[in-house]
Amino acid sequence: MLESRPDWCISRQRAWGLPIPAFFAPDGEVLLTPASVRAVAAVVREKGSDAWFQLAPDGLLAGYDLAGDPHAPSNLETQDSRLKTLRKGEDIFDVWFESGSSWNAVLREREAEAGAYPAELYLEGSDQHRGWFQLSLLPSLGAHGIPPFKRILTHGFMVDKDGLKLSKSKGDTIEALFQDFGSDVLRWWVCSLSYENDVKVDREFFSLAGESYRKVRNTLRFMLSNLDDFDGSTNDAVNDFPATSIDAWVLGEYDKLAAGVIAAYERFDFQAAHKLLYNFCNETLSAVYLAAVKDRLYCDKPDSERRRRTQGALWALTDGLCRLLAPVLCHTADEAYRALLGADAKDDECCVHVGEFVRSFDAAPDDGFERVMAVRDVALVALERTKGDGMIENPLDAGVVLPDPDGVLARFEGVDLADLLGVSRVRVDSGASEIVVEDLRSEPRCERSWKRDGTVRLRSDGGMLSDRDAEAVGVG
Repeated sequence: MLESRPDWCISRQRAWGLPIPAFFAPDGEVLLTPASVRAVAAVVREKGSDAWFQLAPDGLLAGYDLAGDPHAPSNLETQDSRLKTLRKGEDIFDVWFESGSSWNAVLREREAEAGAYPAELYLEGSDQHRGWFQLSLLPSLGAHGIPPFKRILTHGFMVDKDGLKLSKSKGDTIEALFQDFGSDVLRWWVCSLSYENDVKVDREFFSLAGESYRKVRNTLRFMLSNLDDFDGSTNDAVNDFPATSIDAWVLGEYDKLAAGVIAAYERFDFQAAHKLLYNFCNETLSAVYLAAVKDRLYCDKPDSERRRRTQGALWALTDGLCRLLAPVLCHTADEAYRALLGADAKDDECCVHVGEFVRSFDAAPDDGFERVMAVRDVALVALERTKGDGMIENPLDAGVVLPDPDGVLARFEGVDLADLLGVSRVRVDSGASEIVVEDLRSEPRCERSWKRDGTVRLRSDGGMLSDRDAEAVGVG
């Protein structure tokens, strides 16, 4: 997912040692030669390590040529005598030599695959600096003169709320958590942690993680729900949106997000990626962009240029966001991605995890958006103040006058500015010195969109509609 090349990551598998493939004759002579070991290894490769316990010596040494082995004990004169008299040894390799040599079995076997050895990353707990990391380093240096890894990543341990180590013997398992919260919520919680230190685990933490997870999931759900009548295969002009449109702005914000999240993934800073992704869904999308475009998605004529442009932005955002979320919310991201593309749940060809990140849409929003968003924050405070004063309760009953001494705001469509504030209309005034909230309750209100935009009048069907809404429903 992160890149097209294979970046191998090794995590230590706990084991207690494999048997040494030695065989003993009745007189105590030992058969343990390079050729005999390779013969046993071939059987284990084919049948698995349990073959040592399941097969007799003749089965384990079926591919061994006693006569052709110059290192074989001299008293084993014939193949038949060996088969009849040998017994398997009961000693094991040192466990650390065994697991510390895993780079040879796992990586050097894959030398045909570029970059397999040394590993890109070794991952284990902080206690392994003097354990698996060290005992992997020494054999690799001795045999090949290089470390078996390019980087190592260590993490702390999970402890209970009192700081005590979790233990299976005390019933500290996660099966119930998987059943109650699901794997994506658990992964989302883990992603939010500073894993360098020990991590406290408590059920309440997963409940909180579930709430923030649902914010992300519901954001994807809202975007998908507004794309039912949109053909994503034609969505190839997102970088040509007008620079002053809020659609260009949100794609520019995605470009910043993607750069930050990918950089965080590459340095294994999952907590930073989690924060960026959550804030983008909760603030940039839900609180600003999606709130602003909701009116046009619901009330514009279905095939209007403005609505289609916004749908194009939503399609691109959903695609990009699914890919950025995939390393963490693996199931949710794939389900949303399949829904976006209209793929069947059993379609093996469609999967978010086989694609690459959308790093940028090459959006070039107008640099005046920094001023727009700063003014928006101040204007929203002014609107809230009118509620506190017992005046305008519904923002759609208000208009806003914005001061624009240097003409920056004049570059933007008034309807976009109004949607960003959630009001009926906005006008800019180069001579104004402060933001003014206008009371529009005396003006007619559209019965469809509730806006008081100055174009609302009685229509031929008897309804009070704005020009935009009248066009959408086809009345004069």
